[in-house]
Amino acid sequence: MPWYTYHALDSNGEPQHGTIEAETLSAARWALREDKLRTRELRECDPPPSWLRLPDPRALMPVKSVQVEVSLRQLAMMLRSGLPLLASLETLIEQAPGPGMRRVWARVRDRVEQGGSLADALETQRPFGHATVQLARLGEESGNLDLVLRRAADSMEKRRILKQTTINALLYPIITLVSAIGIASYMVLGVIPQMERFLNALGRRLPPITQSLLDFSNLIQRHAGNLLVTLVMSVVVFTGVFLWPPGRLRIDRALLRIPLIGGILRTAATALFSRSMSILLQSGIPLLEGLRAVQRLHNNRWIAARLDHARREVMDGHPLSEPLAAPFTYTPMLPRMVAVGEAGGTLDEVLEEVADFHEESLAHLIKQLSALIEPAIIFFVGGIVGYVYIAFFVGLFAATGGR
Repeated sequence: MPWYTYHALDSNGEPQHGTIEAETLSAARWALREDKLRTRELRECDPPPSWLRLPDPRALMPVKSVQVEVSLRQLAMMLRSGLPLLASLETLIEQAPGPGMRRVWARVRDRVEQGGSLADALETQRPFGHATVQLARLGEESGNLDLVLRRAADSMEKRRILKQTTINALLYPIITLVSAIGIASYMVLGVIPQMERFLNALGRRLPPITQSLLDFSNLIQRHAGNLLVTLVMSVVVFTGVFLWPPGRLRIDRALLRIPLIGGILRTAATALFSRSMSILLQSGIPLLEGLRAVQRLHNNRWIAARLDHARREVMDGHPLSEPLAAPFTYTPMLPRMVAVGEAGGTLDEVLEEVADFHEESLAHLIKQLSALIEPAIIFFVGGIVGYVYIAFFVGLFAATGGR
């Protein structure tokens, strides 16, 4: 990228000067404006020596899904207003929320300037998924690029919200469980040994409840090295199995069978499939191509594999509803409603209703999970802390001569 030298004034009116790297002169001016500098002179210059260049920390940040959504909506709005594609892309570069997004749109603009289509340019950039590329290609062929780009942004927004909701539902019990284990470890390895030294110094016999707690603490400390090695080896083995494709497939399949958590994952997958397929079909994407695009949206390898099997079954002339009925994949409602949509020729409308229903069901399941987890965690943590405190004060009472 070219470098520019600038002279500007900061918010206090003090003169500032330096160099900045940017895609275009407009992008450099916009970056200075973001830094609250009023540009007085800006011109291209030779790049500084490599040992003087400091990387922009923002350039190391990955492009966020919400940034892509906003950019697609802006592009759709400008195209709908009659602005040419190249001019719209230049505006996106100037108004990009970060250096990463600015570079992405700059590379898209370069491909379009060289005569490539927008869909082909988007396909070379990682932030744009397969479904977005297919929608853009369809929009260019039909002349409704602004409409399909807006639908692509809507689809990405739904997927992002769905993903965040699912992660939040599963993250809460994991954090609370780790916190409980941390509290228990601190009590057993930190507080109890100090209590033991204090009570032994008094030379009194400890009550059974206090002695049992001290025995457990000593046992953990004697075998702490072995436990740590076992834990590290378990993490290494699990990571290896997770990175091994057949192992990842079995892990993802097992997750779908866990009570309540598996139900949340299957409901989220059903909502993702229904919403994405509905948008793709409404935009005119063929069913087989839509299945291929949605398959890439699933993070669960087992569900993605079942969807690939469903696509092959449809290619052989079978209805879509039959392979979707595989156990522990989607919810039982999905194949039944798909069968209704296939019979009536309204599959896109039926899938939209299914997506609405399962998004509401997902919110209900998350509340149900929270209602079950919170009392369990309170009981677990409270039991550990209560037992330690009772053992401590009973031992302290006995050590001071209480009866």
